[in-house]
Amino acid sequence: MSYLVLARKWRPQVFEEVIGQESTTRTLQNAIAQKRVAHAFLFAGPRGVGKTSTARILAKALNCEKGPQINPCNQCSTCQEISSGTSMDVIEIDGASNRGIDEIRELRESVRYTPVKNRYKIIIIDEVHMLTREAFNALLKTLEEPPSHVLFIFATTEPHKIPPTILSRCQRYNFKRIPLKEIAASLKRIAEAEGVEISATGLFSIAKASEGSMRDAQSLFDQVISYAGNEIRDEAIMEALGQVDLRVLFETVDAISRRDPGRCLEIVEAIYHEGYDLDHFCQELLEHFRNLILMKVSKRPEALIDLPAEELDSLRDQASRFELEQLDHLFHILLKGEKEVVQAAFPRIMLEMTLVRMATLRSMIPIEEILKKLEGPGKEKEPLLLAPKKELRAEPIPTQTRREPKRAPLRTSMSQSDDQQGEILEENGLETESEEEPFALANREGPVRRTEAEEKSPGRPENRPEGQDSERSGEPPATPSSEEGDESVLRTTWQELIDFTRARKPVLGAFLALGALVGLSDTRIEIGFEKGSFHYDRMVEKENRTQLEQICADFFKKEMKVVVKAVEEEEQGKGRGHGEKRIRVSSNQERLPRKAPDKEPLVQEILRLFDGRIVES
Repeated sequence: MSYLVLARKWRPQVFEEVIGQESTTRTLQNAIAQKRVAHAFLFAGPRGVGKTSTARILAKALNCEKGPQINPCNQCSTCQEISSGTSMDVIEIDGASNRGIDEIRELRESVRYTPVKNRYKIIIIDEVHMLTREAFNALLKTLEEPPSHVLFIFATTEPHKIPPTILSRCQRYNFKRIPLKEIAASLKRIAEAEGVEISATGLFSIAKASEGSMRDAQSLFDQVISYAGNEIRDEAIMEALGQVDLRVLFETVDAISRRDPGRCLEIVEAIYHEGYDLDHFCQELLEHFRNLILMKVSKRPEALIDLPAEELDSLRDQASRFELEQLDHLFHILLKGEKEVVQAAFPRIMLEMTLVRMATLRSMIPIEEILKKLEGPGKEKEPLLLAPKKELRAEPIPTQTRREPKRAPLRTSMSQSDDQQGEILEENGLETESEEEPFALANREGPVRRTEAEEKSPGRPENRPEGQDSERSGEPPATPSSEEGDESVLRTTWQELIDFTRARKPVLGAFLALGALVGLSDTRIEIGFEKGSFHYDRMVEKENRTQLEQICADFFKKEMKVVVKAVEEEEQGKGRGHGEKRIRVSSNQERLPRKAPDKEPLVQEILRLFDGRIVES
């Protein structure tokens, strides 16, 4: 006798053996016991979850020589004929190959005759959604009022393709994907009966590859046994199925936690030469980070993570090395990288660069800790100012330098009233002394990355170009400010917010990079944009401000109100360098007139890149 594959050998023969569909099997058993069996059923669900097997069990239960009963005996000739597919009263039809109107007309004629030996003539149509519309129409009348001895059972993976007129005439039962733990438990019973030695991790790997399908899991198990024999190692499973070993995922995350980009590159090299799909590796790594986050936030992570107990312990230990904010940031970096890997011409290089970025990501600490360090002894009650009051000078950029789209810098000051407004200076402009009370930064929650040594102020004498000194400007050089550390923190925070926004909403992040942080308080952030510019017009739109408020709430870990301010340019007075300009915050919150489109730097850059022109509408 030819070999019988595990999927057929271990096919369910009674309702209790149908795994993961308890609600459906219980309803059918109750219907048999109460003699309330409908004349038409529709079994809908993913592949390999027991739809056709349940249909056969129902047919046996109704036609069993000892029944009808809630479970077939599987001993009588009727049950054995149905199990082997030789019964003349239980007809199984493949909807994909018998989809025309002629086949359905023939079927409609055959159901008029009484069963050969059983109580019911049962018609099982698999993949019924493949029938043509004409075939469905030919079936309508028979399906609505069939003979008393006829029962229809339809099975499909795509119920949305079935006409509503058919759906309304059937009792519908939805079959679910089978949980991984239940698949692994079933495979363990099969392994014990077949005399196969395999670890719990190996069983979970096979169950995971089946994607909730018991039939797929049994077929894959059969394949692994053929490859590795009756003593199966975990490595053999990965080789047979072409999957990434779970230990590789743990090792990758360990390398990221150690900030070891070299080891990450070695892992990519290994999986690339083993022939693994890089996109699939990214998806597996994303799921691993998802599991790490669940370990942080869930009280019962074992209920949400389909892994054996020993792997859960390893996952819990690995999650303890990260803060929740770090895991969230790494997840979104990898999510963006996975999309780039799919679209890239060189996916391996893109994956390598993504992992290098993750492994070199600076650690993150709460803002409160930074504020405490900045305050220091004797500064406990001093607020962290948005801009220092001391005047700093900088020489202008030569006029022949190519103009880039203007953006307002971080270093700004803001008044506490609408009548007193601070100044936002361009990157090539001067920072002037402000007589107004600066806007104070209140304590807030949220992560900020640790920064490197603060950049030297461009206004310091040692950073000026050779040949320039303080006498050229007619004023004494500025002395180093004690508040430069505060400014550095705010610059870092502003850049962090821009990067965070770019990861969530790239367009908003691009607009934000062209603006300036005007003010920041406990519940409010004010951002300035050049008066009448394209990006100002976009950012004052309600939808964009709402999205930015949500992003700021996620970044600062509290609700934040976003205020968009208009700024305007004006030439500096005497005593300033040639060509220097400043941008002043406007107290008017109304929409300001726009510049001509061809004067917008961003529009000019787009026209240059795409060799375009402006068309008047």
